[in-house]
Amino acid sequence: SHANYETQVIAGNTFDYPFIHGKTIKSAGYSFVSSSEKAVLKGDIDLNQYKTVDLILGKQKQTFVGNAKKAPEFKTFPLALQQSIQSYCQTGGNLMVSGAYIGSDVSETANFVREDQQFLENTLKLKYRTSHASVGGDVKIVSSPFRTFRKFDFSYFDQPNSTSYYVESPDAIEPTGEGGFTICRYAENNLSAAVAFSGLYKICTFGFPFETIQSEKDRSNLMESVLSFFASK
Repeated sequence: SHANYETQVIAGNTFDYPFIHGKTIKSAGYSFVSSSEKAVLKGDIDLNQYKTVDLILGKQKQTFVGNAKKAPEFKTFPLALQQSIQSYCQTGGNLMVSGAYIGSDVSETANFVREDQQFLENTLKLKYRTSHASVGGDVKIVSSPFRTFRKFDFSYFDQPNSTSYYVESPDAIEPTGEGGFTICRYAENNLSAAVAFSGLYKICTFGFPFETIQSEKDRSNLMESVLSFFASK
């Protein structure tokens, strides 16, 4: 390793991301509650009781624990979660998903399962492009049929810093099927950074973690756009 970050404080996992997301939801005029994934999978939380679900995946991905003799843990979309999301979407729910490995975790793995790929394409309405989408951390909102997404540029943390964990290698994802469009692109190469879908249900999916956006104002503006999209007809 190099010595360029010696003496500097580097942020780690602060475990407060529902609060960070929640502040932007509140600023848009909505209330919110938070839940763990386990509570949903155990049936303690019924997603169908909520008009909108914000799924926070961060840098979660399949990881071998210990001696790696067991199956990897922390898969982004285990089968039980896929089933919960599919049920929620089929009842007309609104789903926001953000994370650095939402496509690559189930696409670039030795445990590749075709059903996982079908879930991405048929339910989340996205197609995985690459896990090395950007090194610059700059994103731009682009024109689409969804007018609630006002065009502006913003940046997420892509280098070690004292404020937030950072994203070295976000995903590029593309829309699939009728009703899906790219809403954000990585500034350096124009790869698709986020997609939105409107049909029986609505989805906004970001190939980078929402909470790593550097400016609180930018986070609030983007969340307001997402929630306005969900509320629009």
